[in-house]
Amino acid sequence: MKKYVLAILLFCQAGFAIGQGNTASFTLNQAYEQLEESWPLGDKAHLQQQITEWNRRIAGTGRLPELRLNASMSYRSDVTEIPFSTPGMDPPLFSKDHYNFSLEVNQSLFDGGRTRYAQESEEHSGTEEQARIRSEFLSVREQMEQVWFGILMMQKQQEVLELLLDDIKKQQDRIESLVRNGVLLPSDAMVLRAEHIKIEQDLTGTNGLINTGYGVLSELLGVDISVETRLELPNSNESAVDISAHINRPEYDLFEANEQRLESQKQLSGAEMLPTVSLFATSAYGRPGLDVFDDDLQFFWIVGARAQWSFRNTKNASIKKELLNLQKRVIISDRDIFTRQLQASLHETEEEIEAIRKKIEQDTEVLILRSNIVTEKLAQLEQGAITSTEYITELNAESRARINLEIRKIRLTQALTEYRTKQGISWN
Repeated sequence: MKKYVLAILLFCQAGFAIGQGNTASFTLNQAYEQLEESWPLGDKAHLQQQITEWNRRIAGTGRLPELRLNASMSYRSDVTEIPFSTPGMDPPLFSKDHYNFSLEVNQSLFDGGRTRYAQESEEHSGTEEQARIRSEFLSVREQMEQVWFGILMMQKQQEVLELLLDDIKKQQDRIESLVRNGVLLPSDAMVLRAEHIKIEQDLTGTNGLINTGYGVLSELLGVDISVETRLELPNSNESAVDISAHINRPEYDLFEANEQRLESQKQLSGAEMLPTVSLFATSAYGRPGLDVFDDDLQFFWIVGARAQWSFRNTKNASIKKELLNLQKRVIISDRDIFTRQLQASLHETEEEIEAIRKKIEQDTEVLILRSNIVTEKLAQLEQGAITSTEYITELNAESRARINLEIRKIRLTQALTEYRTKQGISWN
């Protein structure tokens, strides 16, 4: 009991830190764990497990004795009459109203494996549903990752815009001083002021997108995540691509379970071609009884063995087997299609990762050049050699280069994460 209380307290403390702490941080691994704990698919998987167990129990009742209670009453327009009489004896009279109350017990001795294969089929159906649930959860995980990295990109853009705004503010003071001294025209100060307003507008839009992202992330994870919570960017080494890693997609478990279920159904169809053997016992009270000449209500019982075989079931079983073989071929085809699409998607992501790495190198070089140009233009602006418009143009170019570089770094980590997720590899 103490362990459960401690676990609850720790969970509440963690949730409070996520929602309230200004210095709180949240990693992608923690997000995965929270998603598994809070997402309704976990409850769905538990319910499906219970459903499978009940279906298996129902299928297993074929081995249990079957009790059947019967009751009937009837009235007949005519009954058998003895057409002759024996001297000194009256012929028996048969009542037109008949009654029968009976309890019948049947115990299967041999059913050809029907019960066993029915249970196996239910087990494979449950495994199939569990794999389908995991596949649905993987889609949710991919959605959460998109939101996670989208927030990080917006935050990085916000950081760059704030740096740009600080730089503009500093230059405004210098330019206004130069305007007062007659070195620059008043329009140069106006250009910087207009750019100041534009950056503030961009920051407002970016902040709105960040708040929206945190709201969506909170809904997905089932906890209130404050915008002050810092989302950690995964280390690129943690998300490094391992092309040789075994693909562990739940869809393959789904295909496998589907095939196993069809195989069990084939075995069940084969069992239906065999006869069934059972014991039965009947205890009854009614009229007429086993002694037809006794017209009184009487107790009687019957015990015996029964064997049954159906020609129609045998014929239909062959057709069912052919149908199941066709369905199995469809599954094999679906698995092949899925594998090809997955491999194509992985290859596309591999190419994207390599392209991003090359672009990061180029972005780094471009940013260095743009920074040098801005430094040179600022000196020219302070000397009155150029207008503030020219300076703002180069400053914006440097800002775009910086944003491109920072966002591309995040996109690289995101692409590496997507690759692992497509492989079905968990970070935990």
